[in-house]
Amino acid sequence: MYGREYGGRDLTFEASGGLIHGTLVLQDRETDSYWPIMAGRSIFGKLAGTDMKELAVARKVRWRDWRSEYPDTGVLSVDGREHQASGYDRYFASAEGFRGLEAADRRLQTKAPVYAFRIDGQPFAVAHATFFGGRSFDVRGSKLFFHRSPNAPLFESTVAVRMDTDDCSFDAASAGFSPAGCATPLTGFDTFWYSWSLNNPETAVVTP
Repeated sequence: MYGREYGGRDLTFEASGGLIHGTLVLQDRETDSYWPIMAGRSIFGKLAGTDMKELAVARKVRWRDWRSEYPDTGVLSVDGREHQASGYDRYFASAEGFRGLEAADRRLQTKAPVYAFRIDGQPFAVAHATFFGGRSFDVRGSKLFFHRSPNAPLFESTVAVRMDTDDCSFDAASAGFSPAGCATPLTGFDTFWYSWSLNNPETAVVTP
């Protein structure tokens, strides 16, 4: 997720109708600039070259789990009807990228699920398969922790944080850390390797 404030004003983002390497390009109404979400910066318009401001607030869960936690949740609808069908089932089940796209970088398989993030402008990716059950990695002098359950659905968000203290520990049952305040959320997201690497060819792959 990205912030909206640039140059002291809020921008209104919407889909531009264009894709780069099969991934969405946003357009803002105020400056008519174009922002590929995987590249993380504007590539055309008055704000070309401006970095997007990442926010560590994304959370993806099953509806049944969300409703169990927040039973009074309102549901957006059109004429009283909620959209329930998924147009992405075939895509997620396939080993191919969007419209047959493949990763040019063969360090990981084209559709390998990864958690992608940046540190000081450098793009990184860590494969889901390397941190099932929780694992720490040393990256640029920081201790990063990632967690996914081995049977988690693909769309579920990865727990991704920077450990701020040496005694910081993670409780998988509550998805919480102790002591309180010992970890800072990373600004990143889950995606497929081909999508991230084609847009960020200088990506460093985090390995155990």
